[in-house]
Amino acid sequence: MAYIYHLIPPKEWEQALNRDSYKTESLKTEGFIHFSTKEQVIGSATKHYPEEESLVLLAIHEKRVKQHLKWEPSRNEELFPHLYSKINMEWIDTTFLLSKNGDGEWEWE
Repeated sequence: MAYIYHLIPPKEWEQALNRDSYKTESLKTEGFIHFSTKEQVIGSATKHYPEEESLVLLAIHEKRVKQHLKWEPSRNEELFPHLYSKINMEWIDTTFLLSKNGDGEWEWE
């Protein structure tokens, strides 16, 4: 099964839990929501969330969003999944916690 992942700070996630859908500022400014593959998650967390100590990782199966999903070049011309839609909460299959270890490096829990 192919999953794509979206990083979200815990406070934002708590607020999103009270809604039917979630959208980021990037949906307004860039037209899409940034996602990563499993292999890209740590690099994305390191680049975009250096000050955070933990992040919630939303896992969505690609087939749920394929009509809104485009794979486009981004960091180092690597292809990243971009969702051209808000995230319906029912699309989220599971969540994970990403946190920094004693060396300040991100790891899955």
